[in-house]
Amino acid sequence: MQRLPIVFLLVGLAACGGGASVTPPATQPPLPPTPTPVPAASPQTSGCPLPALPDLKDTCPKLSPVLWEYVENAIQRTIREHPEYFDLSDDLGGGAYRVLDRDKYIKSVVANVQAQGVCAREEIEEIQVKNTNEFNEQYNIWVSSGHVRHGPRSYITTCFPAQF
Repeated sequence: MQRLPIVFLLVGLAACGGGASVTPPATQPPLPPTPTPVPAASPQTSGCPLPALPDLKDTCPKLSPVLWEYVENAIQRTIREHPEYFDLSDDLGGGAYRVLDRDKYIKSVVANVQAQGVCAREEIEEIQVKNTNEFNEQYNIWVSSGHVRHGPRSYITTCFPAQF
């Protein structure tokens, strides 16, 4: 009875090709390492080298504006470079033109503040401006009549510490 398993073994080996040479499988190159996920950057204001700060909802007093000239330069540059955003025939006086495209106007002013090396961010009805994290100033550069508000009177408040 012990011969039966040996016979099956010999028949099985003969069926596998006996002494035929078998080519070893080609070696496959190793797979590249899986890239390590890069952590998401913390939210920051575009073009601002200062770290973002949380909005602490602090009380922000009305003081004398410090950064208003950056805002004014940005508004004037926007008017020069994008007259299509305004109705230049509708002026409340001193360049307070009617704004035809409020969204583009505000985004352009923010970009033009940033182009001066100062941090700025749009915030619903206002823009925020800072050049340090010690404080930021809030500006309303558009009035409800639809006209540009500019100069020092566009300043609203100063927040300590900066809220963006």
